[in-house]
Amino acid sequence: MESLADGGVLAEWRTQESLATAAANLLEIGVDPTNLPHAIRHYETVQNCMRDAVLQILASAGFDVEKADAYTYGSAVHVKRGCP
Repeated sequence: MESLADGGVLAEWRTQESLATAAANLLEIGVDPTNLPHAIRHYETVQNCMRDAVLQILASAGFDVEKADAYTYGSAVHVKRGCP
């Protein structure tokens, strides 16, 4: 992926505080990655669905978009160029 220094924009969102807090608290105490608790699976599902929806909406409007680097930016969307 190109650097955001190329003039791109990073679009991200936040889940409801209680959902994010529940997932963070579970991760803090440690979980078995092969059997994640419902709160963590639900949090990840919400993040992925939101990212995919934003990607589709922006792409259909003519924006050049892609998933941002997950390691650095989580589930954010990289908007590389605006509408033609």
